[in-house]
Amino acid sequence: MASQKREPTQNEDPLQNRGLSPAEPSALPSATYWQQAPTPGDDPGLRATRYLGLLRELAVQPGWISLDHIADPPGAALDWIGHHIHAVNRQLNAILSDLLACFEASQRPEVQIFAAPIAPQAGVDGFCCDRRPITLMVDPGRIVPADWPGLVAHELAHGVAAASGHGAEFAGAIAHLCLAQDLPMPAPTLSVSDLSHWPPCRRNPQPEQFWLGQTTWHLEP
Repeated sequence: MASQKREPTQNEDPLQNRGLSPAEPSALPSATYWQQAPTPGDDPGLRATRYLGLLRELAVQPGWISLDHIADPPGAALDWIGHHIHAVNRQLNAILSDLLACFEASQRPEVQIFAAPIAPQAGVDGFCCDRRPITLMVDPGRIVPADWPGLVAHELAHGVAAASGHGAEFAGAIAHLCLAQDLPMPAPTLSVSDLSHWPPCRRNPQPEQFWLGQTTWHLEP
């Protein structure tokens, strides 16, 4: 788990870096804003570009967020993101809310989650950024939809443990989340290597299809 604060360069659009559109209420948390449907007249490509700009600012490394491996040129992926990213984020946030419900209100961490197209060179399906609020990014295209709860639980465990590795703190956090949400429980003797892939998640052999709108999953209105 890591965090990186990137300041905009002189030639960068500060609205794009923050993931804002001119009509976005500045007081609205970014995660909440990006769970809302686009308004009539929104340009989907511009909306997607601003969303990706926000992800790059929040990510461990900006280069981890990319569409290069999905489509070249990225027009079809940008169009799909612009139209549907709010529904993906809503579904991931519902999973996150269920997981957070297993903590007492006074001990519940402040966490936000975003769906992100993660570049293959990052070598991960998701990551947790140590900031306030704790920020989770997961690539739902990498994992079959039925196993999204396991993917979210894994990254949330990193945030709860405040550790990037898969040692004792992570093991305790993931065991707590798995027990509370009826996910497969890790054995106490599970190795660090095995914990790095826990809970078991089935992989999507063609993750780029998700970001092109070619994967069947439940779209909320």
